[in-house]
Order: sequence, then C-alpha cells, then structure tokens
Amino acid sequence: MRFWRHSFKANRPSLLISMLLSMGLLDEIVAGFPVVGLPLLRDHFHLNYAQSGLLFTIGAFSGLIFDPIINLLSDRGSKRWWILWGLVCFAATYIFAGLAPNYPLLLLTFIFMAPASEAAIGLSQAALVDIYPGKSSWVMARWVLLGGIGDVLAPFVIAGIAFLHFGWTALCILAATLWIIPALIIELQPFPHTQTNHEDDWNEEQNVSSIGLIAGFRVALRNPELLRWAALTVVPTMVDEMFLAFVALYLHDILHASEATIGLIVGIHMVGALLGLFILDRFLLHRFKARHLLIYLSLVVLIAMIVFLTIHQLWVATLSLFIIGMFAANWYPLAKGEAYSTLPGRTGTVRAVVSLFNILDVVLPGLVGIVAGRFGILAGISVLGTAPILMLVLLGPKKISLST
Repeated sequence: MRFWRHSFKANRPSLLISMLLSMGLLDEIVAGFPVVGLPLLRDHFHLNYAQSGLLFTIGAFSGLIFDPIINLLSDRGSKRWWILWGLVCFAATYIFAGLAPNYPLLLLTFIFMAPASEAAIGLSQAALVDIYPGKSSWVMARWVLLGGIGDVLAPFVIAGIAFLHFGWTALCILAATLWIIPALIIELQPFPHTQTNHEDDWNEEQNVSSIGLIAGFRVALRNPELLRWAALTVVPTMVDEMFLAFVALYLHDILHASEATIGLIVGIHMVGALLGLFILDRFLLHRFKARHLLIYLSLVVLIAMIVFLTIHQLWVATLSLFIIGMFAANWYPLAKGEAYSTLPGRTGTVRAVVSLFNILDVVLPGLVGIVAGRFGILAGISVLGTAPILMLVLLGPKKISLST
C-alpha cells in the first residue's frame, strides 16, 4: 500500500483510492479466467474451436459499439454510479456465464461483459485521473504495474481451481465475488469531487453539458494531439499477448524449444515488463518528459526486435524478449497518460476517442495469422515487430532533449 501512496500524498480517502487502483490488478486476474481457463470453459459447454473463438470476437465487437457511448455519458457527472453499476453487472455476467445452460446464453453473457468491464474498470481508471489532474502518467504507471502483477497471478488462481476439481462454474463464482467486494467498498466510501484544469470555475458536468456530448465528441475528434496520443495508446497491443502467442509458436517451430522452455522464456519476458514498469514509476517519470521517454524506449525496442528476428538462437531470443518486455511495457502508460492530459476533466471523452482505435485488436490477429500462414511465422512476427517504427513515426520529428 505504501508503494503507490508515495506520490499520491494529497488528502484523499485512502481506501477508495487503493480500491480504484486495485481494479487494474483484479481486472487482469479475472480477465485471465476465460483465456487461461478456456479448457475448463470448453469442457463445460463442449465447445469446438470456432465456438470458442466466437465468444471473444463477439465480446470485442460489443466493446466497439458500447464503450464510446458509456465513456461519453460518464463525462456528464460523477463516475461513481457508472463504476458501481458496472461492477454489479460484471459480477452478474459471470454468475450467468457459470450457470448458463447452453451456448447461446453463454454468448449473450459475453456480449454484456465488455460494456460492464468498461463501466467498472475503464471508468475506475478515468476517475483516478480526474481525482489527480496533472498526474495521469503516474496513475497509468501504477495501474499498468498492478495489472502486470494480475497477469502473473491469474494462471496460479486457475491452476488452483483446476487442482481442486471445481471447474468453470466455481471459477465464475470466484470472479463474481471479486467484483462484488470492491462494489461494496466503493459504495461505502465518500467519492471525492473531481478537479479540472478548465479556466472557468464550472464543474465537469456543467462544462460537458454546455457544449453537448456529441458536439464535444466531434471537437475531440478534430484535436490532432488527442488523435496522435490515442493512436500511440493502441500500438502497444502489437507487442502484448498476441505478440507472445506468435513468439511461442516461433520458439517451438523454428528454435525447437520445449513447452517448459517456452514457458520459462515467456516468464522472463514478463519479469522484464514488471521491472521496466517499476523503474518507470520510481525513477523516470519525475525526470523526463513522456514523449522523450517514448522515443528512447522505442529505439531500444526496435534494436532488440531486429536482433530477435535476425539471430535465431535461443539465448539471443531470451535476452531480446527480456529487453522488449522491459522497454515496451512503458509505452502504454505513458501514451495513455498523455492522451488524458490533452482534455483535462473530460476523461470519458478521451476514452471514447481511444476506443475508436480498438478496431486494431479485432483486425490485427487475423491479419498476422494470414501473413504467417502464407509467408511463415517470422513474417507474421515481423508485422507485429513494426510497432516501434509506428511509435517513432507517430511521435514525430520534434527536437529531442533529455531535460524536462
């Protein structure tokens, strides 16, 4: 607890802030249930590969439709009730997913999971940025660091459920419980008034209402800085879970690594990511500007990616993946923090704009799969390996300086 309080010394309800920050950790743990626990889900409903894939595809499309609406509406006032109802709905969807008698009802629960997640988790993040205006990068660094810890914990939780022979239903009940607990805590805690950096003394609700949601959204879409940072927020997905999935295939098919070795290498990559986030939080954020950090981080990742793709040795791949994880892990919190700072006090609008770029999450896996199938696994990874180049292009050719 003391770790994240270090830079949040303002007078805030500590339990509420701790709970909101922990949402990222809980989200990554629970989000791993349908992914890492897919064998349990498949055996429970007797799904084939196509049905399993459709669950995640329809959830992604649901998010593309509902997320911008939820985020825009959240800017009308306090995000407290959005978060509370999102948590309740999130818990309910997991209960229904665990008790669903057939596949169509299971599919329906996955449709509602995405908007519930955005209301509960996405707006918890936005609320923290509202509570700490001007510290969005600090908020995002802690959020992503805790999320990384959740990524590590998720497989162990699922392994424990499988070891006890409890199955998919028990996993869903555990997920529902994990969302009800923060809902109760947030309900009982006073929600602080958000601060904005607007020149007028209007509060957030008055400001958004005065220009209208749609009109304000249109204005945001014409903001080149916001659009640039929104694009930079999405590029890191190219070196996230999807990258590791294809890397695992490369290690197995090209370097002939065993499953145990692959697991160890992926674990080393994740350790690198957590170490990078820790260094960012403790030593870099208060010394360098976000844009300058992103440029240097992207250059290092580009070099490591070239080495990974050209030198086909196991130890080189392990070292390269560690470096990629350590430096690329910082892209998302820095870019997202800067995106929030472009429209102070309108975090919902920022999230709505960013969500429009999430189409990449839907399109990219299929594209990489097609390239890998036609030209080989290295070609597929090379598509994802263009991420640092895209980062550098989007960051632009402005003069670089190490000083703040």
